[in-house]
Amino acid sequence: MAADENFILSILQRGDEAKTKVAHQFTGLSFFQLNWKPHAGKWSIAQCLEHLIIADSCYFKDLEQITSGKYRMSFWEKHSPLTRIWGSLMKDQLQENVKRKMKAPGVIRPSASELSADIIERYHKNLETFLQYISNCRRVDLDNTIINSPTIHLVTYSLRDAFYFLINHEHRHINQAFRVKMDNAFPDK
Repeated sequence: MAADENFILSILQRGDEAKTKVAHQFTGLSFFQLNWKPHAGKWSIAQCLEHLIIADSCYFKDLEQITSGKYRMSFWEKHSPLTRIWGSLMKDQLQENVKRKMKAPGVIRPSASELSADIIERYHKNLETFLQYISNCRRVDLDNTIINSPTIHLVTYSLRDAFYFLINHEHRHINQAFRVKMDNAFPDK
């Protein structure tokens, strides 16, 4: 199946919803509030947003090549017998509503230190870039363009599957950040 305008538009709409959620829920929070953690081992609001910045931007190099027409699939991307299986698994595991907690791979984990108060602005800028790449894929064959995972290079999936699970991943961690804000011990200032 070739590019699907309705699919791209639905992903862009979900991206706009993510942007609105973040602006509505987290704009105006103090540095302390953005970096507050319910307890050790849990992420702060800022860390949730930084994780999304890191995870999304891992795909920018491939997306730049795809949208400029310079992308060439590797032998493994062309011939992996596991592409559909990995795509289905990723879509199942990275749903907006958490079925099972997962530990983020090291390369996309947020900083352990406190993050600057401009994290919301940086998140919005990064999301805009990501959504522009997605928008620019309107003429790309989403099902037959195969990419590999930036965290585990043997894992391959279609661009359609990647867009689907990445936008759900976006909402998954925004919801996580919202749960931090709703914690009974969340600071007033």
